[in-house]
Amino acid sequence: MEQIMTGMWNRLQQKQNWILVLSVFIFMVSSVYAFDLPNFKSLKMPSFRYGKLKRDREVNRIFQTYRILGDHKYYTSGQGKIPHAILGVQKEFKLRPGIWKPVKLTTPMLRNWVTKMDNIYGYPPYGSRVLDDNGQQVGVWYSSKQWTTIIIEENKEIAILAPEPPGFGEAQ
Repeated sequence: MEQIMTGMWNRLQQKQNWILVLSVFIFMVSSVYAFDLPNFKSLKMPSFRYGKLKRDREVNRIFQTYRILGDHKYYTSGQGKIPHAILGVQKEFKLRPGIWKPVKLTTPMLRNWVTKMDNIYGYPPYGSRVLDDNGQQVGVWYSSKQWTTIIIEENKEIAILAPEPPGFGEAQ
C-alpha cells in the first residue's frame, strides 16, 4: 500500500511541475508579439491587451433610472429570467460571440431586471464603465460582480467574460 501511495505522490508532483511550466510559458507567450527563431520565419504569437471595469456613479444612475443609451447594443448573461449582468457595448465595437445574449432592450424590461437584480442576488448591483487598454470607454456594465476579464482585440472587437452568478446561493 505504501508503494502505491508513493507512486501516486510522485505522479502528482510531476503533473504539478508540468502545470507550473505550462503556466509560465503561457504567461510569457501572451505578452510577446512574435518569436524570432533562427532559420524560420517569425512565428506570430498572440498579444493580449486588457481593458477594465471602473465603478461609476453616472453609469449606476443610468441603470437606476432605466435609461437606455441609443448608441449602445445590449447583452445579458445569466441562466434565469433575471440576468447576472447587463452589458451595453458602443455600436462601433463588436462583442465576440459567446455566453452573452443580445437583447432588444426596452425601458419596462430594464426596470424589471434592475429592480429584481437589486432584491434577489444578495449584493446590490452597481454600474461601471467598460474601458479599453487606453482608458477609453467602450461600454457600460451593471452587475453585483464588479470584476471581469476584458480583452481588446483587433478591428474594434472585444471579448468580455460573463460574471459568475452573484450572491451566495445558486443562480435564480
